[in-house]
Formats: sequence, structure tokens, C-alpha cells
Amino acid sequence: MKMRRLATGLVLALFLAACASESDSGNGDMADSEVSDGASYMMDDQDTAEWEEEGMMEDRESPGERLIGEKVIRTASLEYETLDFERTNAHIRETVATHDAFIEFSYESTYTSSGGGASSRQYRMVDYTLRVPTERLNAFLSELDGLEAYKISEQMGTEDVTQFYRDTEARVTVLANKEDRLNELLEQAETIEEIIQIEDSLSDTIAERESLQSQLDYYDDLIDFTVVNLTVTERARIANERGEGVPFFTRVREAFVDSLFAFFYILQDLAIFLIYAIPFIFVIGLVAWLIWFVRKRMRRNNKKGND
Repeated sequence: MKMRRLATGLVLALFLAACASESDSGNGDMADSEVSDGASYMMDDQDTAEWEEEGMMEDRESPGERLIGEKVIRTASLEYETLDFERTNAHIRETVATHDAFIEFSYESTYTSSGGGASSRQYRMVDYTLRVPTERLNAFLSELDGLEAYKISEQMGTEDVTQFYRDTEARVTVLANKEDRLNELLEQAETIEEIIQIEDSLSDTIAERESLQSQLDYYDDLIDFTVVNLTVTERARIANERGEGVPFFTRVREAFVDSLFAFFYILQDLAIFLIYAIPFIFVIGLVAWLIWFVRKRMRRNNKKGND
């Protein structure tokens, strides 16, 4: 009995020890798997961070500035309406002088407010073509915003001519080298035929090089000085709000005010027309009175004759 109990105890102890060892190994495997999973997560996070950093770098290099070359021609077009034509033009000329720009072209004209006729009020309009240093363009446009005028439109344009400019530069360099070689050959020429042939080729090369160089100079001028087309129109009044998003009642108010202005100027035109028509009215009235007077005398004479 004692031996049987001892054997049973040994078997039970071995069974418990085996279970304990399996649980330890299982916990170790789980811990190892957790460690490996944690490492994989860390690696994934690190890779993601690297990818995000690379994406950010690509985004920083991808703006439009990377696509714009070194040689860019900029243009600007602006249109203003003003109540004080003289003051607005004086401000424009002062701004041009302040920013070392110059007026390349200006044309002032007049137009009528009510569709023509000698009695219509005359308004002025001026078109400017300005050349503004490109590095001072933004400051120039910001100062123009201080005009006591309503800006109707503003358009900005850019044209990248870098590729054409570089190709033309390379062509000019090739022609300059060819010109040097031709000059060397001209010094070494011995016969008249060789001299004439080399001189003809040299003149063609010089003409082509100078033509291409003039193109480069022209583009340099356009790049260094931005062309600004500016139009200023004189108005009797300027609407405070414009566009499709203007509320209905605001549009009604503006239409009512415009109708009052139109009626006021129509009365002015009518008064001026009557002043112009006074001589004609006088002559027509005089002729009508003479006809009436003659007919009256004739009737009177006829009555006396009948009596």
C-alpha cells in the first residue's frame, strides 16, 4: 500500500511538473510573439514616418515654382473706374515714378454717356502700357490698390521661355565659335576664291548670330520689365456692388439710382437741345408768321374787292 501511494505521488508530481513547464514555454512563446509584433509595429511606424517624410519632401519640391524656369515673362492687365479722373491719373504717374517704371504708351480718348450726339456729356478714358521692373511688380500693384477708384478687373499672366532662351543661347555660342574659326580660316586663305567663300559664310554667320542675340535681348527686356496694361475710365457714378452674387434689393436700388441719373442727364440733354434749336425755332416761327400775315391780308383784300 505504501509503495502504491508513493508511486501515485511520483506520477502526480511528474504530471504537475510537465504542466508547469508547458505553461512556461507557452508564456515565453506569447511574450516572444508580442516582442516580435511590437518590433514589427515599430518598424511599420518607422517606415511610415520615412514614407511621410519623403512625401513631404516631394510636396515641397512639387509646387508650381519647381515647374517655372529661370526665364519667365510676366504680364498684368488692370481696369479701373473713377469719379476723379485727374487725381487718379496723377496717382498713377507718381506710382510709376516711385518704382522706377516708365510709360511706354498712353492714349486718352473721350466717349459719351447717353449714346452720342453733340449734347451728350463727354467722359474721358485713358489706356496705359507701363513697363515695371519685375522685382518691384508686387509693390507697384499694392500701391495701385490705394487708388481712389473701383477696380473692375485684374489679370496676371506668366510665360516660361527658359527652354527657348537656353536653346537660343546655345545656338549663339555655336555661331560665335564658328565665326572665330572662319576668321582664322580667312587669315590663312591664299586664293581669292577661298577668301570670297569664307567671307560669304562669315557674313551669314554674323547675321544669324546678331539676329538670335537680338531675340535674347528682347526677351531679357520682357523678363526684366513686366508689361502692365492699365485702363482708367471716368464715370458719373460708380456702383458700390457688382457681380452675380449681388442681392435682389441691392440690384433694385442700383437700378433706381441709375434711372434717376439717366433721367437727370436726359433733361440736361433736352435743355441743351432746345438751346441749339432756338435759331431754327425762331426762323420757323418767323416764316409761319409771314405766311399767316400774307394770307390774312389777301383775305382782307378779297373781301374789299367783293364789296
